[in-house]
Amino acid sequence: MAVNDVSRVYANSLFDIAKEKNILPQIEEELKVVSDIISDEEDLRNYLNSPGIDINSKKELVDRIFTGKMSEYIVNLLKLSIDNGRQSLINEIYNAFVELNDIANNRQRITVITQSNLDSSLLGKIKADIGSKFGKEIIVTEQVDESILGGIIIKIGDLVIDGSLAKGLKNIRN
Repeated sequence: MAVNDVSRVYANSLFDIAKEKNILPQIEEELKVVSDIISDEEDLRNYLNSPGIDINSKKELVDRIFTGKMSEYIVNLLKLSIDNGRQSLINEIYNAFVELNDIANNRQRITVITQSNLDSSLLGKIKADIGSKFGKEIIVTEQVDESILGGIIIKIGDLVIDGSLAKGLKNIRN
Protein backbone atom coordinates (compact mmCIF):
# COMPACT_ATOMS: atom_id res chain seq x y z
CA MET A 1 0.00 0.00 0.00
CA ALA A 2 1.72 3.14 -1.16
CA VAL A 3 0.56 6.09 0.87
CA ASN A 4 1.75 9.66 0.44
CA ASP A 5 2.87 11.99 3.23
CA VAL A 6 -0.25 14.19 3.12
CA SER A 7 -2.48 11.17 3.63
CA ARG A 8 -0.35 10.10 6.57
CA VAL A 9 -0.82 13.49 8.26
CA TYR A 10 -4.62 13.18 8.06
CA ALA A 11 -4.50 9.54 9.15
CA ASN A 12 -2.20 10.33 12.09
CA SER A 13 -4.53 13.05 13.32
CA LEU A 14 -7.59 10.84 13.03
CA PHE A 15 -5.72 7.94 14.63
CA ASP A 16 -4.69 10.08 17.61
CA ILE A 17 -8.27 11.21 18.18
CA ALA A 18 -9.68 7.68 17.80
CA LYS A 19 -7.07 6.28 20.17
CA GLU A 20 -7.77 9.00 22.75
CA LYS A 21 -11.52 8.35 22.53
CA ASN A 22 -10.95 4.56 22.51
CA ILE A 23 -12.88 4.08 19.24
CA LEU A 24 -10.18 2.77 16.88
CA PRO A 25 -12.19 -0.19 15.50
CA GLN A 26 -15.26 1.98 14.91
CA ILE A 27 -13.30 4.69 13.10
CA GLU A 28 -11.46 2.14 10.96
CA GLU A 29 -14.75 0.54 9.93
CA GLU A 30 -16.45 3.87 9.22
CA LEU A 31 -13.48 5.12 7.22
CA LYS A 32 -13.53 1.87 5.20
CA VAL A 33 -17.22 2.32 4.44
CA VAL A 34 -16.69 5.94 3.33
CA SER A 35 -13.63 5.00 1.26
CA ASP A 36 -15.58 2.17 -0.43
CA ILE A 37 -18.56 4.44 -1.15
CA ILE A 38 -16.38 7.13 -2.69
CA SER A 39 -14.45 4.52 -4.71
CA ASP A 40 -17.59 2.75 -5.94
CA GLU A 41 -19.84 5.75 -6.63
CA GLU A 42 -18.38 7.51 -9.64
CA ASP A 43 -20.96 10.33 -9.59
CA LEU A 44 -20.20 11.14 -5.95
CA ARG A 45 -16.45 10.97 -6.55
CA ASN A 46 -16.72 13.26 -9.59
CA TYR A 47 -18.91 15.72 -7.69
CA LEU A 48 -16.50 15.91 -4.75
CA ASN A 49 -13.45 16.24 -7.00
CA SER A 50 -14.94 18.74 -9.43
CA PRO A 51 -13.12 22.09 -9.18
CA GLY A 52 -16.14 23.95 -10.58
CA ILE A 53 -18.45 23.04 -7.69
CA ASP A 54 -18.56 25.29 -4.63
CA ILE A 55 -16.85 23.94 -1.50
CA ASN A 56 -19.92 24.67 0.63
CA SER A 57 -22.11 22.63 -1.75
CA LYS A 58 -19.74 19.69 -1.40
CA LYS A 59 -19.76 19.97 2.40
CA GLU A 60 -23.58 20.17 2.44
CA LEU A 61 -23.72 16.98 0.36
CA VAL A 62 -21.35 15.26 2.81
CA ASP A 63 -23.65 16.38 5.65
CA ARG A 64 -26.75 15.00 3.90
CA ILE A 65 -25.12 11.68 3.09
CA PHE A 66 -23.05 10.92 6.19
CA THR A 67 -24.29 12.93 9.20
CA GLY A 68 -26.14 10.60 11.56
CA LYS A 69 -24.73 7.52 9.84
CA MET A 70 -21.04 8.12 10.59
CA SER A 71 -19.28 9.57 13.61
CA GLU A 72 -18.65 13.30 13.76
CA TYR A 73 -14.92 12.57 13.36
CA ILE A 74 -15.40 10.99 9.93
CA VAL A 75 -17.79 13.74 8.78
CA ASN A 76 -15.33 16.38 9.99
CA LEU A 77 -12.46 14.60 8.23
CA LEU A 78 -14.42 14.68 4.97
CA LYS A 79 -15.25 18.38 5.38
CA LEU A 80 -11.66 19.25 6.28
CA SER A 81 -10.36 17.33 3.28
CA ILE A 82 -12.79 19.26 1.06
CA ASP A 83 -11.69 22.58 2.59
CA ASN A 84 -8.07 21.73 1.77
CA GLY A 85 -8.75 20.19 -1.66
CA ARG A 86 -7.69 16.73 -0.45
CA GLN A 87 -10.97 14.83 -0.86
CA SER A 88 -9.40 12.67 -3.57
CA LEU A 89 -7.09 11.21 -0.90
CA ILE A 90 -9.78 9.51 1.22
CA ASN A 91 -8.76 6.02 0.09
CA GLU A 92 -5.10 6.74 0.83
CA ILE A 93 -6.04 8.21 4.21
CA TYR A 94 -7.91 4.98 4.97
CA ASN A 95 -4.88 2.88 3.96
CA ALA A 96 -2.56 4.99 6.15
CA PHE A 97 -5.02 4.70 9.07
CA VAL A 98 -5.12 0.90 8.70
CA GLU A 99 -1.30 0.77 8.72
CA LEU A 100 -1.19 2.81 11.93
CA ASN A 101 -3.89 0.70 13.55
CA ASP A 102 -2.13 -2.52 12.55
CA ILE A 103 1.13 -1.31 14.10
CA ALA A 104 -0.66 -0.25 17.29
CA ASN A 105 -2.42 -3.63 17.55
CA ASN A 106 0.58 -5.78 16.56
CA ARG A 107 -1.05 -7.05 13.36
CA GLN A 108 0.47 -8.00 10.01
CA ARG A 109 -1.54 -8.23 6.82
CA ILE A 110 -0.54 -10.84 4.27
CA THR A 111 -1.86 -11.89 0.90
CA VAL A 112 -2.00 -15.58 0.00
CA ILE A 113 -2.31 -16.28 -3.72
CA THR A 114 -3.19 -19.78 -4.90
CA GLN A 115 -4.72 -21.42 -7.95
CA SER A 116 -7.90 -22.24 -6.02
CA ASN A 117 -9.32 -21.40 -2.60
CA LEU A 118 -7.53 -23.02 0.33
CA ASP A 119 -9.44 -24.94 2.97
CA SER A 120 -9.71 -23.26 6.36
CA SER A 121 -7.36 -25.67 8.13
CA LEU A 122 -4.49 -24.97 5.71
CA LEU A 123 -5.17 -21.24 5.90
CA GLY A 124 -5.12 -21.49 9.70
CA LYS A 125 -1.78 -23.29 9.59
CA ILE A 126 -0.31 -20.58 7.35
CA LYS A 127 -1.58 -17.89 9.75
CA ALA A 128 -0.16 -19.71 12.76
CA ASP A 129 3.25 -20.36 11.17
CA ILE A 130 3.73 -16.82 9.90
CA GLY A 131 2.29 -15.37 13.11
CA SER A 132 4.82 -17.28 15.21
CA LYS A 133 7.70 -16.15 12.99
CA PHE A 134 6.68 -12.47 13.11
CA GLY A 135 5.21 -12.50 16.60
CA LYS A 136 2.09 -10.78 15.33
CA GLU A 137 -1.58 -11.45 14.69
CA ILE A 138 -1.91 -12.29 11.01
CA ILE A 139 -4.74 -11.00 8.84
CA VAL A 140 -4.99 -12.96 5.59
CA THR A 141 -6.38 -11.77 2.29
CA GLU A 142 -6.83 -14.70 -0.05
CA GLN A 143 -6.60 -14.30 -3.83
CA VAL A 144 -7.17 -16.86 -6.55
CA ASP A 145 -4.95 -16.68 -9.64
CA GLU A 146 -5.35 -19.63 -12.00
CA SER A 147 -2.24 -18.63 -13.95
CA ILE A 148 0.11 -19.85 -11.18
CA LEU A 149 -0.90 -23.46 -12.01
CA GLY A 150 -0.31 -24.68 -8.44
CA GLY A 151 1.64 -23.93 -5.31
CA ILE A 152 1.38 -20.72 -3.34
CA ILE A 153 2.58 -17.11 -3.33
CA ILE A 154 2.63 -15.24 -0.02
CA LYS A 155 3.08 -11.46 0.12
CA ILE A 156 4.08 -9.98 3.46
CA GLY A 157 4.58 -6.25 3.01
CA ASP A 158 7.44 -5.95 0.50
CA LEU A 159 8.49 -9.58 0.94
CA VAL A 160 7.22 -12.07 -1.66
CA ILE A 161 7.56 -15.80 -1.09
CA ASP A 162 6.91 -17.44 -4.45
CA GLY A 163 6.39 -21.18 -4.21
CA SER A 164 4.23 -21.38 -7.30
CA LEU A 165 4.54 -24.06 -9.97
CA ALA A 166 4.66 -21.33 -12.63
CA LYS A 167 7.83 -19.89 -11.06
CA GLY A 168 9.37 -23.36 -10.78
CA LEU A 169 8.73 -24.03 -14.46
CA LYS A 170 10.15 -20.62 -15.38
CA ASN A 171 13.29 -21.37 -13.38
CA ILE A 172 13.71 -24.72 -15.11
CA ARG A 173 13.22 -23.11 -18.52
CA ASN A 174 15.90 -20.49 -17.74
